[in-house]
Amino acid sequence: MKLTVIISRGDEMLIGQVQEVPGVITQGENVEEVMENIQDALELYFQDSDVILENNIPLIDLQNVVLTQELEFA
Repeated sequence: MKLTVIISRGDEMLIGQVQEVPGVITQGENVEEVMENIQDALELYFQDSDVILENNIPLIDLQNVVLTQELEFA
């Protein structure tokens, strides 16, 4: 499954969100840390959820976007 990770600059840390899974949000000091934390957050989310991803992707605030990156999650 391919997911889009959007990383924005917060006040003190970088904030990572998965566009297709609005409940998965994390932070880190750098992009690598955010991506590691996103992996952990996704694993926990899918363990505790029976949510099915749909094509109806919610819009998120892109004002402070630093990076968007696709993530292969297995």
